[in-house]
Amino acid sequence: MPAYQLYVYEDQEKREALEQKICEQVDACTEVNGKIRNRVKKFLIEEGITDISEMNAALRVRYGGYLERNETVHVPITCLRGFDRIFLHRMKKELKTLAGQRKYTTEYRDQWLCLTHYPDVEVAESFLTSKDGKELVWNFTLECPRKLKMQIFTVLKEVIHTYEGWTRKEKLLALQRLYQFCVVNQVSDIETMTLEEEQKFALKLSEDLGEKKKNAVFGILRMSRKILFLQAPEINWNANVWFLERFHFSKERMNPSKPVELVSFKEVTNLENQKILQKYLRYLFGITDLCISTVRIKLLELRTFLVYFNGEEKPIYEVEAEKIQRYLESIQRQDTREKTANGRIFMILQFYNFLVVKRYLKKIPFRYEYYLQKEVHVHNDRSVPEGVYREILSKLAEFPEHLRLMFLHLWCTGIRGSEVCTLTGDGYEEKDGDYWLKVYQVKMKTYKRIPIPEALYKLVQVYKKKYQIGSEEYLFQNQTGGAFRYGTFRYQMLKYCEKYQIANGEYIFKSHDYRHNLATLYYDSGISLQAVRDYLGHEYEEMTRQYVDYMPKKLEKASEAYFQEETHSFAAELMKGEFHG
Repeated sequence: MPAYQLYVYEDQEKREALEQKICEQVDACTEVNGKIRNRVKKFLIEEGITDISEMNAALRVRYGGYLERNETVHVPITCLRGFDRIFLHRMKKELKTLAGQRKYTTEYRDQWLCLTHYPDVEVAESFLTSKDGKELVWNFTLECPRKLKMQIFTVLKEVIHTYEGWTRKEKLLALQRLYQFCVVNQVSDIETMTLEEEQKFALKLSEDLGEKKKNAVFGILRMSRKILFLQAPEINWNANVWFLERFHFSKERMNPSKPVELVSFKEVTNLENQKILQKYLRYLFGITDLCISTVRIKLLELRTFLVYFNGEEKPIYEVEAEKIQRYLESIQRQDTREKTANGRIFMILQFYNFLVVKRYLKKIPFRYEYYLQKEVHVHNDRSVPEGVYREILSKLAEFPEHLRLMFLHLWCTGIRGSEVCTLTGDGYEEKDGDYWLKVYQVKMKTYKRIPIPEALYKLVQVYKKKYQIGSEEYLFQNQTGGAFRYGTFRYQMLKYCEKYQIANGEYIFKSHDYRHNLATLYYDSGISLQAVRDYLGHEYEEMTRQYVDYMPKKLEKASEAYFQEETHSFAAELMKGEFHG
């Protein structure tokens, strides 16, 4: 036999041996239909694959293209699922070896990823039920910053380990859209994505999906930012959005019924101003002991201030004094109370003091005294009419149980709505026949003890026993066992007041009004203003005066008492006037 014929014969024999090996390896996966196995074998042989350990996500993508070109294949996903089962069959065996454990890791790599090949076998198998497989394949070989790809990979891992079923699929498809958008629009970092880029992403979703579906998909951006911020080895102070869960603030600074979940800087488009605002917030978070809700109010005011200068190329410490003064004058012209306007000016003043201390400026470029307005204390009668709260009490049995008890706390004690939401099981005490409630005041960062009716105390004990509420647990809880959200409380009260036609359905529930009610009742009963102040937990008497709806009733009572005396009759007063005339 000539040498070349011998070579061809040996090559053919070797090729047949390899093909036989592939066939044996594929056929070992008996859980896959024989017809589907044969199609996979044919493809692998044509691709020159010598061992099924060479199967990977990139090869699967090529197999998908191969199936689409094959006119006899009507349901490609079924064949792809067979490919994946064969891959998993091999992966399970390899994972039993040290080399296999090194090969299959969940670390990021610049390569194609298929979720049915995920190194966690349980996770991988959960994706085999995907009906169309659109969420399964991820291309991490794209020409874009590696940082962006690693961010997408981080979010991807969190999603597949947190969610299941349809919810997981929806979030993965949304993440694919975000990834695609970032690649096309050259977004290199999701955490520093600008407001303009964010708005462009929202517009793209509206065009592709319509306005109705856009919002559900757009939520993936906030979710991605949160995952990246919380999971970073170190706090990313340059991120456009900070998620406060990362900071582990003391409970004294947080209001669990009205939690501040995040703060955003992306609205400030001048990057230098944005950086300064971030530094100032770090100062407020770290150096001061202000309540986080108070810090957020300061941030919102300063953000509004800096947004006003978004068009300026200069940083705020170089903006001319005249422009700053025009902004301060605009605060004066706005239809707000003098106290509110003055508070806004003081917030800006504090920010400028920070700039001076940090040596951005030598001195403050405006005289804040020129813009302060004389405060006129206006009293608003916010007490709930007796007829209204009596009607609520008469219909209270129709309300859900937790709302009944929450309302009774408001009506009996006059504590804040947010304080009702954060009451704990150990806050109630009986001593020498008296009953007391311990309330944490977030604004004052301290506890106070107030007397409560015996009936309220006993109702709480029944409620605690019924729902097995521990001493340190919240009396009223959300679905996760945390404090009941104040927003939920108010929404539910509004809903049931409308449902049961309180004041013919016109009554608008406001929890703070019951605080005014009790303060007025106490003052009207002869309790001193100072005692009412202590009960409410106010720092200044001026604040208490705004709560006590005392003037009209006091005048009415004094007038009635005065004219009940015969010598003080209305006619007698007229005669006095004539005589003195």
